[in-house]
Amino acid sequence: MDVDRVLLAEPRGFCAGVEMAIKALAWLVRTFDEPVYCYHEIVHNKLVVERFEALGVVFVEDIEEVPKGAPVMLSAHGSAPDIVQRAHGVGGYTVDAVCPLVTKVHHEVKTRARMGFQVVYVGHKGHEEAVGTMAVAPEAMHRVEHPSDIDALPDLGDNVAVLAQTTLSHRDWSGVLDAAGERWPALWSPGRSDLCFATTNRQGALLDLVDRCDAVVVIGS
Repeated sequence: MDVDRVLLAEPRGFCAGVEMAIKALAWLVRTFDEPVYCYHEIVHNKLVVERFEALGVVFVEDIEEVPKGAPVMLSAHGSAPDIVQRAHGVGGYTVDAVCPLVTKVHHEVKTRARMGFQVVYVGHKGHEEAVGTMAVAPEAMHRVEHPSDIDALPDLGDNVAVLAQTTLSHRDWSGVLDAAGERWPALWSPGRSDLCFATTNRQGALLDLVDRCDAVVVIGS
């Protein structure tokens, strides 16, 4: 295919939380003898993961795979409380590289659950961030993905809060938020959006390119 012009999305690249996690793992690699362990892939980017694997990083999906005393990092997606505790118990040196925005959502979950709220969490099934967040207060959590899921939820009473996976698109989030607000008029939602500003900006940049290009190429995913 002949290419007349190449347009670059702006903004593009990693968010600050992912960059922080990459720098933390790079520091572990420089500081400790291999292997260094990382719970979950550090970022959903094959090139970055393969680069770290070549440097001696072992990515695991079960914290029990980490040998006693080995250095271990928890990924930016955020981990369940019991995983964090077990990592500190098994790791000789443990770094929790959770994104600060994910930490904010975990705090909101704990606070609302402690206040007696039921929490409707908008997140993708099986996504590392959603799994970790749901485990913060499992007795109070109800995961949904689509507006139609709201009607399928049981009676949750009057104290209902809604929170989101930080990497959702605004389109995915707003539809569920509207549906939840219709069912629970007194619905609590955070004063500042849980959606990652960097992710939202990059999604907007991609949508802007779609109308101006014949094809869009995503590098490194």
